Amino acid sequence: MKRLLVTLIIFSLLLMLTSTVAYAKSFEESNLSAWDIELQQQREAEKPLPLEEGIKKFNENKAIADQQKAEADQKALEQIIQGARTSPGSVEIPPGLESKKDTDSVTSADVVKTWYYWANRDKSDGGSGIGWSGSSWAAYDDIRNGSRAELYGDYWAKAWGWDYYTPSTTGNYSVTTKFYVTGRIISGSSLAVKVKVTDTSTGQTVTRTIFNPSPGYFNNQEVIATEQFYLYSGHEYAFTFETETDASALVTATFSDFFEKEFGGTQRKIYFYSMSLSI
Repeated sequence: MKRLLVTLIIFSLLLMLTSTVAYAKSFEESNLSAWDIELQQQREAEKPLPLEEGIKKFNENKAIADQQKAEADQKALEQIIQGARTSPGSVEIPPGLESKKDTDSVTSADVVKTWYYWANRDKSDGGSGIGWSGSSWAAYDDIRNGSRAELYGDYWAKAWGWDYYTPSTTGNYSVTTKFYVTGRIISGSSLAVKVKVTDTSTGQTVTRTIFNPSPGYFNNQEVIATEQFYLYSGHEYAFTFETETDASALVTATFSDFFEKEFGGTQRKIYFYSMSLSI
């Protein structure tokens, strides 16, 4: 009888342990995307070149990617200065957009202009070596950016949303930006969110990086950032919200994923909420 009791207790403990491990594994996997799985598979399969040869290959790929990115930045700036109100693809204004105005905690009496979505949008991506990148606008306020680099690869993805405003008073203005991020950054990759203010008559642009986090997982993290800009009365300015993911792999595969859908159904993305201009 005693032996039977001990056997039952051991069996029950093993059953509880198995259930706990299975649940933990299921819970963790729900926050993973296909990129997380591919990353592990790639790291297990990596066969690096001799050190000097590998560094040379990486530098070659990085130079190509940097040149591509510089050309994309220049093209976007030209569009902005020329006032090109174009849209890369057909998207619908998301339901509930107007409700942002009722719930936005950033607004105040000093606000002279607020944007809740971007009528002018563009995106670009590229890279060299082994890897992948992608950028898209799922809606006027919903951005998908992702960059994955494998052995000696260098990849990037960018998106821009912008609109125009002409101030009636010269002076210091505050630009307060609110957005949410869901995704994952692995060491060797990055996400940078920037606010750019461009004088469309001169092309002069002031850029401020408002979010550049350390590697980790972000679960619909709210970001609110305020920057100061000096504006001149009567000048037309373009206010740009820019997102960029980068991934560089000298040996170990890496990614910055704000693009894929997780196994649990959560969409990784950058969700723009509002940008307010106040004096």
